[in-house]
Amino acid sequence: MADSLTPRQAQRRITQLVNYEDGLWDILLGLVFLALSVFPVTRALLGPAWNMVLFLALLTALIVALTAVRRGVSTPRLGRARMRWTPQKAIVIGLLVVTFLATLGLVILTLRFPQRFSGLVTSILPPWAGDLFVDGLMAAVVVVVFSVMGYAFGVARLFLYGWLIGLGNLASTALTLYAGVVFNLPLAVASIVILAIGAVLLARFLRKYPADGAPEAQE
Repeated sequence: MADSLTPRQAQRRITQLVNYEDGLWDILLGLVFLALSVFPVTRALLGPAWNMVLFLALLTALIVALTAVRRGVSTPRLGRARMRWTPQKAIVIGLLVVTFLATLGLVILTLRFPQRFSGLVTSILPPWAGDLFVDGLMAAVVVVVFSVMGYAFGVARLFLYGWLIGLGNLASTALTLYAGVVFNLPLAVASIVILAIGAVLLARFLRKYPADGAPEAQE
């Protein structure tokens, strides 16, 4: 089967194994957006500045923990894969990272200032645009970003994550604007679904790959 793979297919498969097979990336993503679901609550308790400090500190801790767990759990089972680095690959990955970070920033902005952000934007929009017009556009951007990532890396569940996060954030903003709900419950539900998928993938990964060491692979 390995002989029938083209170099591009082999490269994609290695990327899937190293980054997405163990479910740790999914768990990190779920935890990040779960933290964002309580972002307005902690902001009300701590204030804007300390709340942002708390979120950035939590984000850093999660990334460090993910790296440590991956080295202790995944690397002994899969080994290290050294990928060929080409300018085209660097451009694609750079664009994906920048777009993802920009999307995350927009999510944080709408969660932190839902009324102010919506009011500012609707003041420059045509009359037919509703209060959630821009939030709907942002949800579409989230779906597109995750869909592009899913296509680029060959990971189908990223398409689902785009819809979960995009619609979860849109519904959370709507509840805040129209019902005064501070806690972003729809986004929390989406995050828990992603966390559950990551936990299932991690359990399956541990059963599939025994911890008996793995050789270093190069593509």
